[in-house]
Amino acid sequence: MHNSISVRRRVQITATAVLFGVATVVVASFGGRAEAAEVLRLGVLGPLTGDLAFGGQYQLKGAQLKADVLNKMQDKIKIEIIAEDDESKCDVSVSAARKLITRDKIHALLGAWQSTCTLAIVPITEAAKIPQYTTSVAGPITQQGSKWIFRVAVPTKGLNIAIINYAVKQLGLKKVAILSSNEEVGKSISVSTVAALKMHGLKPVTKEEYARGDKDFTGQLGRIKAAGADAIIMATGFQEQAIIARQVNELGMKVQLLGGDTIGGNPKFVDLGSKHVEGLVFATTFIPVSSDKRLQPFMKGYIAKYNERPDPWAGQFYDAVGLIFAAVKVNGYVVDSKQIGEFTRKLTSKEHSYSGILGNVYFDETGDGAWAPMIGKIVDSGDANGEFWQVLGR
Repeated sequence: MHNSISVRRRVQITATAVLFGVATVVVASFGGRAEAAEVLRLGVLGPLTGDLAFGGQYQLKGAQLKADVLNKMQDKIKIEIIAEDDESKCDVSVSAARKLITRDKIHALLGAWQSTCTLAIVPITEAAKIPQYTTSVAGPITQQGSKWIFRVAVPTKGLNIAIINYAVKQLGLKKVAILSSNEEVGKSISVSTVAALKMHGLKPVTKEEYARGDKDFTGQLGRIKAAGADAIIMATGFQEQAIIARQVNELGMKVQLLGGDTIGGNPKFVDLGSKHVEGLVFATTFIPVSSDKRLQPFMKGYIAKYNERPDPWAGQFYDAVGLIFAAVKVNGYVVDSKQIGEFTRKLTSKEHSYSGILGNVYFDETGDGAWAPMIGKIVDSGDANGEFWQVLGR
């Protein structure tokens, strides 16, 4: 459990207090939910306890910080964050999503954190016509035909195109090996990396998989070394990727490590990997560096409130709350879930976008984040101020 946000199974958080709530389930009509402009209820769903609590906590903290900022700035509506802990279990995610919609009457859902759990609740938000915003990157999430799902992130396809373009054009790498988990998001990253390499007339020198929780990757790394790889693109899992980086060094492999997902921009990952992850190049939507003047108010507020550095997930849900508020503002401060979805669907280009800390946020016809990701590099895992990264560009 992280910092000041305490969690049981359900946590209702206001700008001033943390309350444990138990509510009777209320069956609500599955239609666009509208009410006079008083309260905007946003459900935040993800792991808030257990081994993966850090992911859900980052998301929740980013959402709550933006709600606090907006609640202090204006008095037209009150933004209420209602959090549910899915314990990293997708059956719990499904149950929690239904509770948030029927019992708590949320106007929008932010979550889940894990791609498999996000995928599981897409049919629920679609049936309820409740806009759903996610940071999960697995490709299939937005391929289900729902017009109510929005990825406040760049999907694996966009991330992998960006990082492979940088690796080939800027670093001159040609022999890329893929090392990914065998879960949905890992397979998605492997497929999109193959496609990205094909755009440069290349094929992976080898493709290797692992199971989440594995601790010995010497077999896969031995085969990668034998294939003559000059780079390894890897994903997913904090512990797994940190161990892979260490074992690459222990085996004396002279390869460039590439991030297949966004966790290179997470302070926890840098702490886990320490010097072994220095040099890792990755694509993401947000890198928490104080040198970016656009980020300074957010960075200052987050660190003051939570006594830790934010990560990309915190930044993404911070902007998700801001985007939803912008929709309500345009609607004369009348809170309507259907209108929020319609507003988001109209954000289709840089000229028609939400301007936030992520940059200009907009979506394609499937709900995928369509803006260009950033390229970053871990340069100093021991920086006393937590300035671990260098921004290389977009």
